[in-house]
Amino acid sequence: MVFSPQMTEQVVQIRQRAGRRQLVNITRMLVSLSCLIAAEIAVSMVLEGRHLFNAPVSIRNSAMLITGIYLIEFLFALRISRWTRFRVGEQLLSIWLALGLVGIFGLLLFRLPYSVTFLGLIYPTATIILLLFGKGLSQRSSMRIGVPAQLFPQLDKGTGTFVSMASASLPVDAIDAVVVSDEQLKDSSWTPFLSWCALNAVPVIMLRDYIEAQTGRVDLLDFTFDDLLRVRSSDTYLFSKRLFDVVGSLLFIIFLGIPMLLVALLIRFETTGPAIFMQKRVGLGGTPFTMYKFRSMVHNAESGGAQFATEGDKRVTRIGRFIRKYRIDELPQLFNVLRGDMSLIGPRPEQMILLDGLVEKIPFFPFRHSVRPGITGWAQVCQGYAYDIDSSSEKITYDLFYIKNLSLLLDMTIILRTIRILLTGAGSR
Repeated sequence: MVFSPQMTEQVVQIRQRAGRRQLVNITRMLVSLSCLIAAEIAVSMVLEGRHLFNAPVSIRNSAMLITGIYLIEFLFALRISRWTRFRVGEQLLSIWLALGLVGIFGLLLFRLPYSVTFLGLIYPTATIILLLFGKGLSQRSSMRIGVPAQLFPQLDKGTGTFVSMASASLPVDAIDAVVVSDEQLKDSSWTPFLSWCALNAVPVIMLRDYIEAQTGRVDLLDFTFDDLLRVRSSDTYLFSKRLFDVVGSLLFIIFLGIPMLLVALLIRFETTGPAIFMQKRVGLGGTPFTMYKFRSMVHNAESGGAQFATEGDKRVTRIGRFIRKYRIDELPQLFNVLRGDMSLIGPRPEQMILLDGLVEKIPFFPFRHSVRPGITGWAQVCQGYAYDIDSSSEKITYDLFYIKNLSLLLDMTIILRTIRILLTGAGSR
């Protein structure tokens, strides 16, 4: 490979393009921040008839809180916008909600005066401004990605603008990053070029990482045992996740105790049999446990053996159809979470009786058991209910993606999508 002056010029172009994108993002940041401050001033004038700086300390504290977490949000935004690995808009909203909860907790902890009315008006307004800003960040149409010609058929052309690379050198057209596969890494003719890219800060992305980031799932045909060995979640985060599970499940049980009791009574009034349905499921490390659900089907619906639910399943009762649609039937699993059988977020636990058949068809299926199963999970919010072997094969691609990318950000994204599904009842059977 010959390192020509033209390649140096191309590196300069790449850096200039990255700089322009960052400048555009900073400009968007300043514009949206100006809109937020203008909204805060307007609300202060409406509530108090005074400018924000002359308003009571409760309103000023509230404004400083919202503005502060908005600025912190921008630090995250500028960082993740350098290269979009996964859904910028959802990431920003997840961080924003987490920072909002932390901010409110801080006000309560230090007993600082604040205005509930002001926060109630400004926080939703700031969220809308943030979403508009995040939408601009997630528009990657201006990003040009260099791809070896032989990899073109494997890419979804709707996910970006791709420039063909006939050989191990930068194309004539300006690009922002290079996508390669294991084939290029093993090809000695590509080694000097990829080394040159690394030394000159030209982003090099693995093809499967790019596809996973765009689809939110792994490719089972390209997934190997080596991938399993590299997966290692942070012990600190796993401890924090378990702590969140305990506190969260306790709070849900306290606040939803009476509604859960009413649901149980309605189930008993409609049909005979217990209100709680118990079933053997597979948990962490393949350990079996008893999972609890509100019974949504007629009594002894699985007397002939376990089976997947179907669309319009006649075994489902009238009350059952409603509680399944809005996932109310899953609420008793809060006790499973409290006991440590499950987590609030994780792959859905599979029926013990169906496990052998699934493992025979899907060899990687047992790896789902490397983390605690959850009440909601990435496969549930992306795919919905798995009703046969084929849909279970698709489900494992989402579950493996979750395990590979287990993080607070992904868990927050799942929570957001779960809330949307609970409100719409989408994907139920």
